[in-house]
This record gives sequence, C-alpha cells and structure tokens, in this order.
Amino acid sequence: MRAIDIHAHLIPQVLWRAVNSGKDWYGTRRERDAKGQESLVQDSRRTGPVTPQFRFTPEERIKEMDALGVDVHVVSVAPPLFNYHLESSMAVQSAREVNDEIAGMVREWPQRFAGLANLPLPDIKASIAELERAVTQLGLKGAEIDTMVNDLNWDEPELFPLFQAAEQMGALLFFHPTHSLVWRLTDRYHLGNTIGNTLEDTMVAAALIFGGILDRCPNLKVCIAHGG
Repeated sequence: MRAIDIHAHLIPQVLWRAVNSGKDWYGTRRERDAKGQESLVQDSRRTGPVTPQFRFTPEERIKEMDALGVDVHVVSVAPPLFNYHLESSMAVQSAREVNDEIAGMVREWPQRFAGLANLPLPDIKASIAELERAVTQLGLKGAEIDTMVNDLNWDEPELFPLFQAAEQMGALLFFHPTHSLVWRLTDRYHLGNTIGNTLEDTMVAAALIFGGILDRCPNLKVCIAHGG
C-alpha cells in the first residue's frame, strides 16, 4: 500500500526567485529580524521563521519523502499565499504561476507528486475557469481553498457555482484554514493553530452541511484539513 500525504504544502520557487532578487511576490516579501531570523511578510502577517523545508526544491522534497517513507505528496500552496486579497487580474496571475509550477512537478515526477490548484478567489468566474484549466489541461486533482473567502462563509449564494463546477469536473476541494478569525485578535501563543484550526474547520463543515451544499451537490468531493 502506498503512503500518500494529501497535506503537503509548498512555497513556490517562483516566490523564492523573486525575493532572492530583492523583489516581492504579489506583496509577499522577505524580512530579517534583529537576530537575523528570516520570515515571509504579507502586509502585517508574518510567516516563519523560514526553515530549510520552506525552500525545498522538488528533488529535496523527494529525499525527505524517502526518509519518511512517504510515496506521494499531493502538493498545494502554503495557505498564507492564497492571495485572496489581490484584485482579480493579479490574483489570477499569481494562481496561474503556482499552478503551472505544481503541474511541472507532477509532469516530471508523476509517481511522486499529484497537485491541487490555487484559485483566484473571491472572483468566482475566474476561479471556475482556473479550476477547469488546472484539472483538464494541467492534470491537477482539484483545488485547495480557504475555509472562508475573506469575510464570506462558504454557504453564501454567490460562492455556490464553484461547488457545482467542481462536482461536474470530479475535482476535489481541499479546505484549509488560515486562522484569520483568531489572528485578527492575537498572533500569540500559537492560538491560530490550536484554536483557529478547530474553529474554522467547524464553520466550513457547518456551511457544507447545514447550508445545504452537500445536499445540492451529492457527488462533491471534499476534504477538510486538520478537522476531518
């Protein structure tokens, strides 16, 4: 039996090429603190400290997979890089860069990688178009999406067409929280993970069930990270 890790994030090499040349990547930049510790910063949100795994190339990732006994990574972008805050054209461009990179990994190492797309939410029409490109042209398995779309829960009517499209394509939707609800209050004590994951996973589960989405799309494939 193969060991398949569906929860396998990456920070794309296209971002590292940008920040290594002194630029930002759609507003994400690299900063060092007084101790020389490196983080990625987007507005006031800080992700880090940067460890060697943050920078893994596909070859380095495969070496670690071998060491851990993992056969396949289903690769998805690190959630702080969803880029839902961008205006539509920039969100589309950043999503395509991520998806093209992941698709390149899948093409070169098809026995080791599968991929989930990033989508330019909250532009639903653009997201459906990018999901279709990712699934039908790039060969990805579906998409990773936040448990909320900025301040919208997933049971809002304007978001429903994405579920219909994903069901028709047979695409998996992998929900992953960004802990935004807790981080609006505090970024201390790792509460974004310990409380934020549980809270946001519960909210998306409630939206899918009590919002009638799973009734209306009975063949929809979903997975909720951390929460089940």
